[in-house]
Amino acid sequence: MNFLSSAFSSLTGNSIPYTFKEKIVDPKSGSFPDSTSVWTIYNGLNKANNAPVAIFECSLTDPVNISKDLVSLARNCFRKSKMLKLPGIISVVDFIESESYLYIITEPVVPLSSYLSQSAGSGSDSKIFGVHSIGLAMSLVNQSQYLHGKLNLTNSVFVTRAGDWKLFGLELLTNLQSDPDQPIYRLSKLEPGFDSSLPEDVIGNSDLIRQFPLKLDSYKFGVFIYSVFNHSQKGNSPINYTNSELQNMKNVPKQLASSAKKLVNQKSSLRPTVEKFMKDAATYFDQNKLVLFNHELEELKFKNDNDKLSFFKHELGAFTGNDNSEEEDDLFPSGFLEFKLLPELISQYQNIFKAKPSVNTTPEEHAQRQETISVLLNYILTFGANLEEATFSSQIKPVILQAFSLPDRSIRLSLLNHLNNYIKYLTESDIQNKIFYNLLTGFQDTNYMIRETTLKSITTVIDKVSVKQVNQDLLKVLAKSQMDPKPSIRTNTLVLIIKISSKIYNTSKNNVLITALSKSLKDSFVPCKMMALSGFESLIKEFSLNEICGKILGHLAIALMDEHSHKVRTEARRVFDLYLQSVEEHASSLPQDDVDEEEEEKIFFAKHAPVTSTSSESVTESSSNDYSIGIGGFRLGLTKMNPKGTLNNDFNVSTPDLTRVGTPTLETPNFNTNQSTNVDTWNDFDVDESWGGEDVVDEVVDDTPKKPATINTSTRAPRKSSGLKLGKKTAAAKPKSALKLNLKVEDDDDNWGGDW
Repeated sequence: MNFLSSAFSSLTGNSIPYTFKEKIVDPKSGSFPDSTSVWTIYNGLNKANNAPVAIFECSLTDPVNISKDLVSLARNCFRKSKMLKLPGIISVVDFIESESYLYIITEPVVPLSSYLSQSAGSGSDSKIFGVHSIGLAMSLVNQSQYLHGKLNLTNSVFVTRAGDWKLFGLELLTNLQSDPDQPIYRLSKLEPGFDSSLPEDVIGNSDLIRQFPLKLDSYKFGVFIYSVFNHSQKGNSPINYTNSELQNMKNVPKQLASSAKKLVNQKSSLRPTVEKFMKDAATYFDQNKLVLFNHELEELKFKNDNDKLSFFKHELGAFTGNDNSEEEDDLFPSGFLEFKLLPELISQYQNIFKAKPSVNTTPEEHAQRQETISVLLNYILTFGANLEEATFSSQIKPVILQAFSLPDRSIRLSLLNHLNNYIKYLTESDIQNKIFYNLLTGFQDTNYMIRETTLKSITTVIDKVSVKQVNQDLLKVLAKSQMDPKPSIRTNTLVLIIKISSKIYNTSKNNVLITALSKSLKDSFVPCKMMALSGFESLIKEFSLNEICGKILGHLAIALMDEHSHKVRTEARRVFDLYLQSVEEHASSLPQDDVDEEEEEKIFFAKHAPVTSTSSESVTESSSNDYSIGIGGFRLGLTKMNPKGTLNNDFNVSTPDLTRVGTPTLETPNFNTNQSTNVDTWNDFDVDESWGGEDVVDEVVDDTPKKPATINTSTRAPRKSSGLKLGKKTAAAKPKSALKLNLKVEDDDDNWGGDW
């Protein structure tokens, strides 16, 4: 395997600083039209800059080349390519000569016969454009006193990547004034296929060319025109047209055919030169849109700013049919758009963009500059949308990323209007890091067109926006956009919120959606309300039953009474029923048995009821039954409560009202603590000593018969006797006021209003 690789390297000359790729012409194949070529042609790459090239190779040691003396033809082409530098001739990059090979490195090209066979640029306008280009090149060659002598369709005309037809095949090129070798006479017999397209007066006798040498190129050019328009009929077979076929000029446009017939006149003296033919047919060629447009494009670099703007607004617009990109393939030859028009537009755009306005720039000049940039950008985006991804990334993407940073509204509109066409070429990194934040600034623009177009563009790029950017940046902007004065912007904002619902954080998603949908449901714009109802319907599975009952049904219920639209009310009823049905389905799955209605009350008293002794168990039971809640209301048996026990003390020992003035009290008799008495403890208060009074017992007689209760003296301290005797009227002790008011109290008035 290594041996084969080494052998291939030596054969193809891989030692030169160019990378050989696939063959595009192989003379050794033995098939037409490759068999008529002196050169083996490869596609290649320049190792220095990786630029594409075409490599013309001729082996000086090949036995076939030596036996047929094709090396002499190759050497003449090699030398003349260095000498002849004219427009319309293939651009030569490099020449390499070794003991074994001759190499001519040119711009990347393909043979015209292959180009036409692939049906690329086979339209009539493209062929006329190509014929015009070769006619101009041949005219310049003849004006320079050179005779080409080999013009044909097979191996002397090549097509560049830009769709330009270029002249080559200089194996017989002869300087009629200073060429000592005179190859047209000496080497013409060696040229494959030379005799197949000659006038009758010189067949077999090349010396007759000397009388009218330039007329040979005229005849060759006439045959070339005919073969271009009839190539599909001949296919890949040797071309040998009869005189009657050439005079008929079948399939050639009539206006061009009348002049082309003169070129193939059998008498050399009657044939016009190529230069004369091009002048006679100038009117016809100038009527061709592609020819005229190409001429204007080549002259563009020499025009001033006003003329450039006029060209972009009128000539380019008229030629492209007012930006009708659907017919681009018919308008331009293959490669013309990608490698000629777009590079020129981009070059002009960059030149104007880099030329910053100066202090002396007038507002009119600045406005004209901005308009030119906008028009150029519009065409760049229009024509660049159908490029291959690699070409788009290298030529168009840098322009787009740069333009998004510009504040000009017309530029921003152009970018957004074409976004659908080029979004497929932008990566997530491009969107997130270089476009998204510039795009958000459009929501703050005072021009509603910018705001609305920006909103629609967010919908286009949202799939390439990160979740973090959606939640931290976009939702804030959309919240404000829901209050935009323009109704359609509010509606489209809700559409976008519904679309990005899957990217909202789960912790806040439902709150965001319910808030946004509810706000739009209250909007005055009917389509906005309908979109909110549609959103509620599509997102019904996102919400929990608690959210449905607590938040959503209430908003939908309000929409049931919409005063402005019957359509909204009808749709709201349908969506409301959907949500209500989901609630009812869940409710039907719940247990049918009711819980104890007083269970919670029982739990409370089980926790807080007083703990009693066994002897008073019956009393506690009867007391606890009085603390029950009936269905009709709260039933507290206050008058039936047993005045004994801890619970009663908890009620009685309460915080005193510090704002209340102390009440005069009577001294109570000294009871025998060992004697069983009926004591009502409701009024058995413990007086706060801070009030300044003494312990007082107020007797309250309860006529209700009660069982005698024994007072446990061990747990309750005996009351101190006041020293007063029953039956005597005494003055009550003056209570001290916490408020320290200077009040005068009469000693002879006990304030009770009579005897005890």
